[in-house]
Amino acid sequence: MPVKLSRTMPATPDPDLTVRAAKETVELYARAADQILATVAARLRRGIDTPGWSEAKLLETAALRNEAQAVLDQLLADTPDAVEAGMARAYSQGAADAARDLPDLQPVVARLTNERAVRALVDEAVTALRGTHLQILRSTLDVYRTAVYEAGTTSVVTGVRTRRQAAQQVLDRFANRGVTGFVDRAGRAWDLASYSEMAVRTTAGRAQVAGTLDRFTDAGRDLVIVSDAPQECPACRPWEGRVLSITGATPGYPTVGQATGSGLFHANCRHALGAYIQGVTRRFTNTADPEGDQDRQEQRRLERGVRAWRRREAVALDDVAATRARAKQREWQARLRTHVDETGGKRLRYREQTTRAI
Repeated sequence: MPVKLSRTMPATPDPDLTVRAAKETVELYARAADQILATVAARLRRGIDTPGWSEAKLLETAALRNEAQAVLDQLLADTPDAVEAGMARAYSQGAADAARDLPDLQPVVARLTNERAVRALVDEAVTALRGTHLQILRSTLDVYRTAVYEAGTTSVVTGVRTRRQAAQQVLDRFANRGVTGFVDRAGRAWDLASYSEMAVRTTAGRAQVAGTLDRFTDAGRDLVIVSDAPQECPACRPWEGRVLSITGATPGYPTVGQATGSGLFHANCRHALGAYIQGVTRRFTNTADPEGDQDRQEQRRLERGVRAWRRREAVALDDVAATRARAKQREWQARLRTHVDETGGKRLRYREQTTRAI
């Protein structure tokens, strides 16, 4: 006897699923960035007021390289398992979402995870992350040499105190942008934690969609509906509530592939797919939230500001720099509190820590 489909709306997906799927990997890379920043600052701080500092620091370049390489080697060892756990979790959740949408999918949802599909996504994400490691090493050594050069050159003319200030200025620039490993086509340098979160969240989103589509295909379903994600971005806003064909076999509907090629499921996209049954599923409209998107982007900017000043405190060469960095943290946190209060948003304190990213 067929199952009666009484639900008129698709299940509401969890827009934060990919954040949780990426959590372990992001924390690995964020901690690595913190270690690298601390290592550079510690080597520059050591003996900075003594004669011959510049020469001694240059002789330590190889040792610094080895220390940074050790951090990256540990990432190479830890990353695959963390990424695989996140991808499997996202795929399984996508399959579970499909089962909730269509009760008649319950018998097939128990099918084992498509290990080949998940493995391909894991390999893709891990390759992207590993591709940043050489640039991370190069940029770290470049910052170190620049700090030694600028501090050493200045101190010849004006004395030890200015040497410290010059080195601090270089470290502050380093802390402001974070440890970078990737530059996008627009020329934006991504700090290590932000890039790792973007890469893994994006791939986890694809794993979630794959899990959903596999289950719908198992059940012979071809039509899906794009979810409504609050504070959506302009790229995917036109697709909210649109009905898509998985295979292209149902005439009159764009395909999932066409929607993806036109901007849906972009980097960090929070949309998912639900079942669409003609005559049963109620379509939704008027989902646009451009002000919400602007508010979210402003909140992310303020959170990045807090994190930047936390990093500057971590690389402070003396108490003066550390005190100023703490004061600036409080200033940016106050601005963040005001923004959240005025927009009715939710303050996400974990995003103010240096172990989180975007």
